[in-house]
Amino acid sequence: GTTWATGKITSLMASGANPAIRLSGNISPDRCSGGTYGWLYFSGTAEEKNRVYSTALAMSLTGKTVTVYTNGDDTTCRIGNIQITSGLN
Repeated sequence: GTTWATGKITSLMASGANPAIRLSGNISPDRCSGGTYGWLYFSGTAEEKNRVYSTALAMSLTGKTVTVYTNGDDTTCRIGNIQITSGLN
């Protein structure tokens, strides 16, 4: 999508200042850049980034499919929202 992507989380980068994830297929939304490897970083304060990263870690460990919603300004992908889209049953 333009500002969203759906998939399973396949990689996590636990950086204190700039954590990031990758989705299956290293996909990223059309209107932001995930770079060569499809890294999706988080937006917000350090606390907000850690909260969303914790959610992403839990979804990765349980194999859930997620949809991430990002900026649409053609710069580095920054996740503002992550939603679990399958596997809650």
